Amino acid sequence: MLAPDEEGLSIAAMRFSLASDIVELVVLTTDEIFLQTLREAVGGSRRLWHVPFADKVSDLLVAGGVGILVLDAQALYETVNPFIAQIKRQFPDLIVVVAGSREAEAGLAHAISDGTIYRFIHKPMSPGRARLFADAAVRKFTEQRKPSGAAASASTRNHGLLIGGACAALCVLLGGTWMLRHTAHDARTSQQTLEPAPTPPLITRAAEALAANRLTAPGGEGALDLYLQALAGNPADAEARAGLAEVREHLLARAENALLEERLDEASVALETARKAGAQGGRIALLSAQLAKAREQLKAPRAAVRSDDGGSAGTRAAATSAEQLAVLAALRMDEGHLTEPDGDNARFYVQEALRVDPDNSAAREAEQALAQRLQRADALERDRLLKSARESLEQDRLIEPAGDSAKYYLLTLQGIDPTNVALSPLLQDLGTRLVAKGRHSLASQQYEAARAWLEQAAAVGYSSPDAAAARHDLDAAIAQQALLAKAVDASEFKLLTSVRPVYPSKALKSAIAGSVDMEFTIAEDGEVRDISVRAADPPGVFEQAAIGALSQWRYQPILRGGAPIAQRTHLRIRFALGR
Repeated sequence: MLAPDEEGLSIAAMRFSLASDIVELVVLTTDEIFLQTLREAVGGSRRLWHVPFADKVSDLLVAGGVGILVLDAQALYETVNPFIAQIKRQFPDLIVVVAGSREAEAGLAHAISDGTIYRFIHKPMSPGRARLFADAAVRKFTEQRKPSGAAASASTRNHGLLIGGACAALCVLLGGTWMLRHTAHDARTSQQTLEPAPTPPLITRAAEALAANRLTAPGGEGALDLYLQALAGNPADAEARAGLAEVREHLLARAENALLEERLDEASVALETARKAGAQGGRIALLSAQLAKAREQLKAPRAAVRSDDGGSAGTRAAATSAEQLAVLAALRMDEGHLTEPDGDNARFYVQEALRVDPDNSAAREAEQALAQRLQRADALERDRLLKSARESLEQDRLIEPAGDSAKYYLLTLQGIDPTNVALSPLLQDLGTRLVAKGRHSLASQQYEAARAWLEQAAAVGYSSPDAAAARHDLDAAIAQQALLAKAVDASEFKLLTSVRPVYPSKALKSAIAGSVDMEFTIAEDGEVRDISVRAADPPGVFEQAAIGALSQWRYQPILRGGAPIAQRTHLRIRFALGR
């Protein structure tokens, strides 16, 4: 059964569906092409769940039990290793299969070699290769669930005792014979040596050799020979078949690189080894033809020789070379290598074919096919970016993480397709959310955070009256904060009106004297505002009398640049007996 992955499918629904069954394949990827390839490979024989985000994996595995995780390294970027380590701690029996580039494989070499990652798949891949890896992972998972050997031996212990008793009786009957032969037996025993420790299984040794890129090695310890030995013992071994397919890919890639760099002997060895590994079809036939032609060209004179029909051998060779390059371009397109890796992609081979012979029909057809593939790839990428941006907005990932946020996806889409009709509404939505974050920080007097949110809104091109007002309010709040931080002694300003404070009656009867230190603002019109008590001696006696009097004072407005300004200031009011 092929499980659905509609948007909005809740984990609760997944738990209901999987409460009594095992999730066979959980796929974490944002690559639609990769996901579709897996679906074609799995078909209707196994359940497949798709999750686009890492935080959904644990919930799904808990809901459905331990199973198989197919992880696209591109979906996690630099956090692949920590994520795998964490998920394996939670689910130690989980079978982890990772897909990605050769660079990603190098970064995961340790986890591959120690068995944390069961298999690594190079992208892109065909449904056939995907099926082999899926079958191997399911088989591995099934083997893990079998009862251990201890349980089996416990169930046969009684039989062993009966057999042991019978053997003991037989030994008594044969005692005489043994006595006659004990001398020879002792001689043989004295020559026995300890048996060596068992070597790892063939598949384990083969996988280690493949991870180390040791395709062939003396003594049959290369990945190729080890996988072939495993298949000789069990032709239906899915792990060995998948490993052998991976070896073939490595060998053909090695042959192609050697041909491009004109290392013909190395290319010949790689092709011969690939044939031993079972490589066949158009790709190896083309590479063999290229090798034969390259060797002929080395034997031919360097100078162009005119042919009988008026053309030149050099021209015919160029035309043939352009056709071969066009075929290579078509192969790379089928494998999904449109523009990467550098020097070994469809675009590179199309350009080379057109450079060799601009009028070659095969090269022109390859050019048109590549243009169509790139258009489809661009459309898929735009759809992916839009989907990821919407999901990031819904999950409040506005600017973080740097490579997985609404800002990242929308600005990336803007660079690819600035006229996309869905782009502007999403940018407006993002800007509105960023300004709202700024407003919230401003209300909490977190002015630096408010400034950062508003700057992020401006960085995505968002502008609105609300954004402008928020910026104005932030500037005013920061200015007020600076004003309050710079209180000046009130004696520096001209006092126009003052009111004597009323001496509290209780303090007067008790003959208590004291003082109150106060801070306040002289407003633009000279009035006293925002009074606060900094200190009082004694506390709780004179504060209200001091505030009541000071609130009625009036100063001459303070001018700066010819305009009145507010100014924070402070003074001390003393309360003394006998005044």
